[in-house]
Amino acid sequence: MKHLLMIAALACAICSGSAFAALTLQRTTTLSDSLGGTLTAATSGTIEIPGADTTTHVTLTNFHPHDGQNLVASGNLMRTHERSNETVTNTYSGSVALTGTDKDGKPVNDNVMLQNLQVVRDGDGPAFSGTVVLNGTSIDAAQMPMR
Repeated sequence: MKHLLMIAALACAICSGSAFAALTLQRTTTLSDSLGGTLTAATSGTIEIPGADTTTHVTLTNFHPHDGQNLVASGNLMRTHERSNETVTNTYSGSVALTGTDKDGKPVNDNVMLQNLQVVRDGDGPAFSGTVVLNGTSIDAAQMPMR
């Protein structure tokens, strides 16, 4: 009976908004392909009711998408994630280079840079801002096609 009361008190404390403290998040995940390439994502931040504030750094080092030897991705990206009540804001920065050949053997040499690319979800749907640079051509994120 003592244990049941203690568990009930703990459950009430956890569910009570005033008793909930921010949780600290630290997580690192590394994917390795069969050709020695890696993709590492390191996330840190805080999670609390009613929001969250996290940052993720992604590093691609000679990573082979789909584990195929013909295409290689390298670069660094960063995402900040902020949630406050019903508003979620994700901001992306960094660049990735994709080199090699596609499935038909055609050469691929693409560079994508994200400059303060922001996606805000609040109410009616997402709003985009910032810039995407594809092979030197700048595109306003708010003007990008939805597909």
